[in-house]
Amino acid sequence: MTYPPPGPGQPGSQPPYPTPPMPSDSGYGPGHGSRSDKTNGLAIAAFVTGLLGCLGILGAILGAIALNQIGKKGGKGRGLAIAGIVLSCLWIVVGIAAFVLQGGDSSDDGGATPKVTQTKPEKVDAQEMKVGHCINDNSGATSSTATDAPVEVESVKIVPCTQPHDGEVMAVFKLRQAVMPPEAQLQQLASTGCKARTQARINRDPAARGIANSYYYPTADSWKSGDRVVTCVAVAATEGKKLSRPLHR
Repeated sequence: MTYPPPGPGQPGSQPPYPTPPMPSDSGYGPGHGSRSDKTNGLAIAAFVTGLLGCLGILGAILGAIALNQIGKKGGKGRGLAIAGIVLSCLWIVVGIAAFVLQGGDSSDDGGATPKVTQTKPEKVDAQEMKVGHCINDNSGATSSTATDAPVEVESVKIVPCTQPHDGEVMAVFKLRQAVMPPEAQLQQLASTGCKARTQARINRDPAARGIANSYYYPTADSWKSGDRVVTCVAVAATEGKKLSRPLHR
């Protein structure tokens, strides 16, 4: 399209409209640059945030928004946006790795030998005693003699075998009777079964003369609930005395 040259108007026609200024594409004059020449502000912010690393994932978010804007509207800063995303991701990975390592080495004291922590007594159900457990039984069952009445025990304390203790669990076995035998027969079965399983080891111990066999066996109530377990325990032969070490194997 062309505009009429300046001059007197033609008869019957209106004076020409003034020519509107055309945008300048030349490098001369004070004209404004196009949008594609500008660096995206969010891309710069993403790069700076990524460098700092203290704002977590914010740099990655700003970088993603900047890339979206540059793709739609043009502009510079694509490299800055990508750099911001990468740096933010690296900071996040480093932070996670540091957290995991700190959790795994929380007891590290600069390479020194770890300290041995003394085991605290653990109260367990009498039916849950295992071979190798050293126990304290406040009920007095381990110190009772053959002439004493049976003592019902609900729980014992598991303690370190290097500390004074009432007994050491030597064997555990189950009775095969379908019907609960009379008390005297039940005691005989428990005693015979324990001696067969533990006496040889007791005899190998240097202090064998000071060690005796004891045992726990089901009560009438526990038998009804399916308990058939006999727990064989080595105890001090002298009443009121405790063992102070694990038995020789």
